[in-house]
Amino acid sequence: MDLHEQDDLRAFLVSLFKDKASKWPMNDKIFNLAYELITESTGCSSAMDYVPKPIPLGREPITWLTKEVRSIFLRNLKDNRHHYATCLKAAAYRMARTFDLAAQGL
Repeated sequence: MDLHEQDDLRAFLVSLFKDKASKWPMNDKIFNLAYELITESTGCSSAMDYVPKPIPLGREPITWLTKEVRSIFLRNLKDNRHHYATCLKAAAYRMARTFDLAAQGL
């Protein structure tokens, strides 16, 4: 990895693991774990697309639900996939020990 790629990877990992990640060596093993983390969070992010937004006060429930179902369907038609921060953080929490071990060269 070149320096720019290492900086990008470090910035991403620091956003999830805070200052601890700034001390990790940015190598292929850490990159592969980051890729695994993104892959793991994809299922969660896909499921989050089906969670309706909270109903605003004073809205007619049936009208609101109809709009939400339409919105969920259209959100899933988008070509660009995104990851919810909640899903990334949950995957990061589950994989924190693996990243620590990889950073130590184990």
